[in-house]
Amino acid sequence: MKIDFFPLLVALALLLAASHRSSAAQIGDPAAPLQIAEWIKGEAVSLEAVKGKKIVVVEFWATWCGPCKDSIPHLTGLAKKFAGRGVVFVGVSDEDSAKVRPFVDQMGAKMDYAVAVDNNRQTSDGYMKAYGQNGIPCAFIVDRAGRVAWVGHPQGDLEKELEKLASAYGVDNPADSKRAEAGKLLRDFTEAAASGADAALLDAMAEKLRALDQQLDGIEPGRKLDLAELRRSVRFQSLMRAYQRAAAMGKSAAELAGLELEAAPLAPAGFKFGDYRDHLGLQRTFQAYYRAVTGRDPAARVEELARRLELVESADVDAQNEIAWTLLTDENIKTRNAKLALKFAQAAFAASGGKNPDVLETYARALFVTGRMDEGLKYLEQAVVLTTESAKKNELRRDLERYQTRLGTNATSSSYP
Repeated sequence: MKIDFFPLLVALALLLAASHRSSAAQIGDPAAPLQIAEWIKGEAVSLEAVKGKKIVVVEFWATWCGPCKDSIPHLTGLAKKFAGRGVVFVGVSDEDSAKVRPFVDQMGAKMDYAVAVDNNRQTSDGYMKAYGQNGIPCAFIVDRAGRVAWVGHPQGDLEKELEKLASAYGVDNPADSKRAEAGKLLRDFTEAAASGADAALLDAMAEKLRALDQQLDGIEPGRKLDLAELRRSVRFQSLMRAYQRAAAMGKSAAELAGLELEAAPLAPAGFKFGDYRDHLGLQRTFQAYYRAVTGRDPAARVEELARRLELVESADVDAQNEIAWTLLTDENIKTRNAKLALKFAQAAFAASGGKNPDVLETYARALFVTGRMDEGLKYLEQAVVLTTESAKKNELRRDLERYQTRLGTNATSSSYP
């Protein structure tokens, strides 16, 4: 099921979930080695062996994760696009090979890059835990120097960042030392802006970049160089990562307020800290609930956490839809709470205005499992009508026919476009 995540919340919440470390790794730090128990597909990748030669995308995923499944064809497309430009893709799961291998075999050419099973979560600790991430799918770019250059959702800015790094290292034209120089300076400027470097230093770097941009007729061909926006954006994201870590570690309201005050002038239009705090709270509560119902944590808190989730009110369509879909379909959940799934599906439906086909599909399924078949059919029909991707439309039609048969109706999928 395709989820069109709101990019900012993906970057700042779903995929930058907080860790409990007193300090976290930073962009530009040396990348941790890949500690792999088994390579399921493709050739083994050693970061040390490819250092100075290759850019490596390390993506963390799981067979049970809906958004991960949606990202796989996208990653395959990127792997093909950048294969001739020195970029290698590695998908890492912390599940057993007995679960990963059949999934990868079933995906076939849709998952056409190296896939590995983590060795006792050592790789995950070196990336996800070290950089304050516990939401998947999550991708890291390791540059040719062996440093972590970017982290985020695979369907976010991954392609854009790879284009930037490929150009920065002169992959398109190795002889173009001037462009390579500009690319490196642009990357240094980005890192300095993210760390809150002195304004005079940033201004001096910006002046050099503008001169190089003019000489090269664009450091990044076809893209306007907007250093003010880049400076604002990366600093805001850096502050929000600090905010998220502070919130997860239980820092004082005064410290959180200080971070908010610093980040507020840099926030994009429409961003509200109140909504963001609510979103973080929802994600943390659901993550705790998920760990309990899948047996990763003691089950004693399941009822308490379920009650807390039942009281949640949110307008975040994507987060609520993904929670509902996970509750309905995740094979790792031992005991399903259909009432809780319906609550989140209904909330996502209301917040989306009934116009999102993914939300309609989730809502229909929640209605089916709670015995409201007639209503479920109505919303599944609407999902078929609104879905534009042909393969997905055909899949929904088959689901519709199956439920219609079960209910004993005479309608057929040919009634729908």
